[in-house]
Amino acid sequence: MTFAQKEARKSQMIRKCFYLLLIPLTFTILSGCDTLFHRNITEGMIEFEISYPETAAGDLMAGLLPREMILKFKNDKTIGELSAGMGVFKTALIADPETRMVHQLLKIMSKKYVLELDSNEIRDLYGELPVMKVHFTDETREIAGYKCHKAIVTFKNNIKEEFSIFYTNDIGIKDSNWCTPFNEISGVLLEYHVRKYNYDMKLTAIKVSRAEVDDVDFSVPADYEQISQDEMDKIFEGFKEI
Repeated sequence: MTFAQKEARKSQMIRKCFYLLLIPLTFTILSGCDTLFHRNITEGMIEFEISYPETAAGDLMAGLLPREMILKFKNDKTIGELSAGMGVFKTALIADPETRMVHQLLKIMSKKYVLELDSNEIRDLYGELPVMKVHFTDETREIAGYKCHKAIVTFKNNIKEEFSIFYTNDIGIKDSNWCTPFNEISGVLLEYHVRKYNYDMKLTAIKVSRAEVDDVDFSVPADYEQISQDEMDKIFEGFKEI
């Protein structure tokens, strides 16, 4: 074998080694990009698991309570969907920051109801809640692959036990908390507490997905009967008496 042939073979081997090293590096970069491309997404879904920290043992309703929520978002609109009892009970909350309107949908068997609230009515509902204060901290934690900042919620006169909230600035939903008691938090909540109808719900995000969301998801179906806040409350309170 001539000197030129040896050099050509050596060069060929170097190229092969380079390609073999490049392949796993490429896969590593691409897999990392999947996470990077989820930053600041403006359309998709967030899956939450729901727990009930204060639910007493033996509570007959415990087995019927929702265990997950799917939050869909697009163009800053959101809809949070929950179901329980093998789909017999379904409820959803549609929030539109542009119109400042919220619609709560409720489906029980074949009965379908909707409660419509404007920003003033939402503010009045908050007035019935214990006075709370949000304290921002420097602490962070990763939830569902996102860096989240911690805030602590306390209550006036310590009427309720304080709890923590975690939110991220890396999901592209503007003013996502305008219709919640935590409206002073600008980021998207990935772990928080909600108390409704005597149940304390803790929601923790487990997955954030980029996905196409149909505009119709943010519309109220025509076959839903509009009811008042009192009527909606009575329906939910009725479950407590079962």
